[in-house]
Amino acid sequence: MKKYSKFIVITILALSMALSFTFVVAAAETMQVKIGMVMIDLTNPFFVDMMKGGDLAEKEDGNLEVIWKSAEGSVEKEISLIENFVEQKVGAILIDPLDVDVVKPAMEKEFNAGIPLVTMGNFVDTPYGNISTLYNDRVDYRNLTRILCYYLDSKGNIVHIFGKKGNFVSDERLAGFEEGVKEFPDIKVLAVQPGEWDPALAQRIMEDYLTAYPKIDGLAVWHDGIMYGAMTALRSADLVDEIKVVSYDGDIESSKMVKSGELVADLLTGARRIGAWNVKVGAALARGAKLDQKVFLPTKFVILEDTLNEVRANGFKEDIQWITPDEAMEIAGNAVVDWTWEK
Repeated sequence: MKKYSKFIVITILALSMALSFTFVVAAAETMQVKIGMVMIDLTNPFFVDMMKGGDLAEKEDGNLEVIWKSAEGSVEKEISLIENFVEQKVGAILIDPLDVDVVKPAMEKEFNAGIPLVTMGNFVDTPYGNISTLYNDRVDYRNLTRILCYYLDSKGNIVHIFGKKGNFVSDERLAGFEEGVKEFPDIKVLAVQPGEWDPALAQRIMEDYLTAYPKIDGLAVWHDGIMYGAMTALRSADLVDEIKVVSYDGDIESSKMVKSGELVADLLTGARRIGAWNVKVGAALARGAKLDQKVFLPTKFVILEDTLNEVRANGFKEDIQWITPDEAMEIAGNAVVDWTWEK
């Protein structure tokens, strides 16, 4: 009887501990938290869409406050915003470093304050415990460049607009572009210029390209937010049908352009998906999640089946994950991202 009673007591204690643990985990998942988002420039359509996706994630969470701030393309303002969030003692801070080396002292302040840090879209290797939310930029951009070159039947003149040297995403995509074009001896790269995150700058660069080079067959742009500026220049010159274009990020508008034939292909990360995903990561860290140093978002190429068949017929052999523009628009528009943190 004593043994039986002892068994009952132990069982009750075990159940109590299990229920307590479940309660603690559930409480951690739903606790009210506040996170700070330091964006490069909230006049850029891509970053505006990121904020829309983040707002959807905030609403879905129900116990989360997200504060959005724009660095307006200034690394000095980016540092100031990080420091302000440290003073506010938010639960986590997410940044897209304009210049990693310049921003590191502010990251150190955040680390010393015990606030989790996410470097969005950038792998920043520091001793400050930052988590990097990443995409497969280098390989994906290499394949995007290959698609453009094969679409041109492996010959012709192309130009490129990248972002800004020192930014991890831009550097990775530029490296992918360079690796891709090396495979095509009859593809000539006429010019490569930094468009940063400024659609107006990208438009001016494309206008200058059109003035300087009478024969351009293809254009690769590092992200959709500035691709629209370059396309404005092509439309004004009535060259949309003549110059073949690839871009990166899978905005809803860019997927429409793939569907209409204005773009050969795009790569879906999806601005709203990225915004929602980063907000989810930031909220998890604010609630005590322990994550790997690198967290990856799955990506897919956005391309018409006929176009893919054409580039394959011309020699493209890579086994890529791809979706149609309609599928991309649905995923991007609804900020669909399957991501949860393990308890």
